Amino acid sequence: MYLKPKDWTTLGYPFERHLPLQALGVIEEDELRCPKMLNADGERCPIVIKNGLTTGVRLGRATGIESFVREYFQDGTQSTSIEWAILPYDHKSGVFSTPGDSGAIIVDGKGCIGGLLIGGADETKYIDITYATPFYWILQRIQAQFPNAYVHLPPMA
Repeated sequence: MYLKPKDWTTLGYPFERHLPLQALGVIEEDELRCPKMLNADGERCPIVIKNGLTTGVRLGRATGIESFVREYFQDGTQSTSIEWAILPYDHKSGVFSTPGDSGAIIVDGKGCIGGLLIGGADETKYIDITYATPFYWILQRIQAQFPNAYVHLPPMA
């Protein structure tokens, strides 16, 4: 994704209008926390994209901020997850997601998977944050239980 108008002439439109996901392409933890991608204002802020059921295709700004979410159950067990905050692309674009978009994959402009959308804001003027579980973290949990598991995305035609 080219964010500055001077770069638009080099933009190659994806084959059949689909952005191919990169086989085993996952945005790693260090890139999520300390992004290298710059937005149009020169700030470190990866631009991400998703195609949700209710809002369709939307661009957003990944914050690099992760938060821990813990749930405690009556039987004494607990569950911990990490969530990644995504903001709207700009003040005119509207929220990145709304209820019904959960489960959408969030990717960067190279087609690398960043996260799985788990919660979004409704169309309000005060709440505009979407939360995603980072995909690197999901893979770590899967591989801890199933050491021989791997993610394979078939090559795009």
